[in-house]
Amino acid sequence: MPRATTFIKIILLSLVSTFGCAQGSFDIAFWNVENLFDTTNAPYIQDDDFTPTGRYEWNEERLEKKIIDLSQVILDLDSREMLAMVGLAEIENRHVLDRLNQKLGRGFKVIHKESPDERGIDCGLLYNPDLVKLIAATFIPIYLAGEEKTRDIIEARFKSSQSSSGKELYVFVNHWPSRWGGQAETEPLRFQAATTLRKRIDVILRANTRADIIILGDFNDYPSDPSLRRVLRASAPEVPRYPGDLINTTWPIHAAADQGTVMYRGDWTVLDQIIISEGLLMSNGFLWETASTQAFKPEYLIEQDGKYSGWPFRMYRGSEYQGGYSDHLPVFCKVRWE
Repeated sequence: MPRATTFIKIILLSLVSTFGCAQGSFDIAFWNVENLFDTTNAPYIQDDDFTPTGRYEWNEERLEKKIIDLSQVILDLDSREMLAMVGLAEIENRHVLDRLNQKLGRGFKVIHKESPDERGIDCGLLYNPDLVKLIAATFIPIYLAGEEKTRDIIEARFKSSQSSSGKELYVFVNHWPSRWGGQAETEPLRFQAATTLRKRIDVILRANTRADIIILGDFNDYPSDPSLRRVLRASAPEVPRYPGDLINTTWPIHAAADQGTVMYRGDWTVLDQIIISEGLLMSNGFLWETASTQAFKPEYLIEQDGKYSGWPFRMYRGSEYQGGYSDHLPVFCKVRWE
């Protein structure tokens, strides 16, 4: 009997290998960490406020606390140790990103490049090589009118580290131009960001209409705003779609009055979103787990007392140091592979 049992196991493993029936899952997250700056006054960028003598009196003690706090949140997000990647916004440079990654101690790899943003803030991506294998990474510039500059979009391609499938997962990390100066006045800047990303998505989908694409970011617009709904063509999961349309998995959070990622004038809003291609609804490679997109909202990320009770526990309010984490909550989802 033991020999027969062993023989059956060998046959089953052979079938799994041959037909690609192995399955698994991992988590993907995004977080705007609110001004992770070093303490040095760098030339040619507007980071003077984040220095020991600047407006925010930003010193090594506050920076170290910030890194410890951010690492606590990411490790709590990764409590199952199944976090394949986390996209980050408002990172000043590779130095602070490396310090955060070292504090995490998870063995994540880093994707980052200095972008032309006037404040010097970039996007970054940490990924777990035990869960996903990096195929290639590039950075997409967004060309704005006049002297305006903004963050590059990160584009990375991955395969599962635990599957022999050749299917690739495209991941984009975004931080679109802010609303500072007025929503209507700055809307054309986000239209340009949306147009830039949409052109790249179209190239991918022309080559493979079933491509698996996941778009992470702080878009500084809500899911119902034209930059996302009309230009990027990302709509609610239940809305009828045309070929090439994208699915904004964060829409149910946007539709719920008591949920969100950012508080604005006492109301929850959704600026931080996870958008997917239709390929991630098909079980032919990577598969978004239905209704898995959520805001990560442990009690310690929320102020518990005072005027701003119920708001995200942020690092600064105006120029006054609060000692909190960020004015944004992280968002995450689950992705299956087979």
